[in-house]
Amino acid sequence: MKKFVIFPMLATVLFACDTESTVSTLDQDIAGLNGKVLMENNCFSCHNTQGTDNMLAPPMQRVKDHYWDEDASKEDFVQAIVEWCENPTEEHSLMPGARRKFGIMPKQAFEKKEVQAIAAYLYDNDLDQSCGGGCGNGCSHDH
Repeated sequence: MKKFVIFPMLATVLFACDTESTVSTLDQDIAGLNGKVLMENNCFSCHNTQGTDNMLAPPMQRVKDHYWDEDASKEDFVQAIVEWCENPTEEHSLMPGARRKFGIMPKQAFEKKEVQAIAAYLYDNDLDQSCGGGCGNGCSHDH
């Protein structure tokens, strides 16, 4: 009789543990933060235009293109963006053309969780495709 009680209890415990592990540490860290809004409010002032003469920095989609690798996990992508934002140096730059054109990005005073949320949103979204209004600024606005 004990076998019939122990097996269902063990299965329940294992199932419950498995469902909790599906929420990544990254997702837990950035819970409640809106990466899209953070990007629009903090990044697009410099990373907003494509193909204009007054660009201050490369568009966010181009940043993603240089940091994204099909073999890299979301966590790896986010970590690379966080490391760049925490210590933007010539040695760490993955965008030599942008570095020559715009210089090194000034160090930002954002909280790590905010940068993580922005990078996670960037990883999950194609900004060129999400701008259906053809505004040409690498945006993710709804038109």
